[in-house]
Amino acid sequence: MAAYIQIGSGRLFVRPTAGNLATNPTPLQGFTVQDVSIDIAGEIKELRGQNQFPDDTATVDKKLSGKFGIGRKDLTMFNQIFSADVISTSGQSVYPNFQTAVPATPYTVTIAPPATGTFQFDLGVYYTGTGVEFIRVASSPVTGQYSVNEGTGVYTFAALDTLANVTISYSYTLTGHGATYQINNQTIGYGPQIEIWIVDTYQSLTVSSNQVYNVIRVYAAKVNKITIGNKRGDYSIPEVDWAAFASASGRVLDMYSVNG
Repeated sequence: MAAYIQIGSGRLFVRPTAGNLATNPTPLQGFTVQDVSIDIAGEIKELRGQNQFPDDTATVDKKLSGKFGIGRKDLTMFNQIFSADVISTSGQSVYPNFQTAVPATPYTVTIAPPATGTFQFDLGVYYTGTGVEFIRVASSPVTGQYSVNEGTGVYTFAALDTLANVTISYSYTLTGHGATYQINNQTIGYGPQIEIWIVDTYQSLTVSSNQVYNVIRVYAAKVNKITIGNKRGDYSIPEVDWAAFASASGRVLDMYSVNG
């Protein structure tokens, strides 16, 4: 009998197989997997005459889709299964809320980004004690104003703001640290094709001292949506939506049961 019970999200694997693939296409396992769902739907057409109920019904179009959530912002996975775009070394980051005091003449603060980075863009200034925001002006600031040279990272304040405690936020570029996963404006149709393997781990079978699991295999799918959201009082759980189609062999889906 091929009926079994599953509790928990099990394990999930994605495997890029065709289409526009990322550099070095790589199978990946989803970590900290959350909810995993598959929807198998069919459109029913009805043949009706003079009676209340149809004389016949027929299934015409079928659709296979699903989604999964993972407790990691896995940028490598998102690139492999959705964007298949350029990965560049290094990149840009943000320094939020750098606190300092406005010095005496010439009332300037020169930013030195972390990791010998290079100042990029000003992201605002406010008084540390009150949270009141400064207004940015082109030059000659008065009290409550500032100007900034984004080529040098030099902030200039008013003479009357000398010794005021201020909080500065800015972006900067850095080299030798991290990577940037780009999403560029590709032509229509661009994107990778993937397989999806869903492993139900709860009711497994022991064969030769090894566990054999119930498995669902989706042969050909494309990711149509990735939702990334931060929550005030909870973890960020990115969600991936996908839609399947027939593979080159005509195969769409396999469901394997260890008790089949």
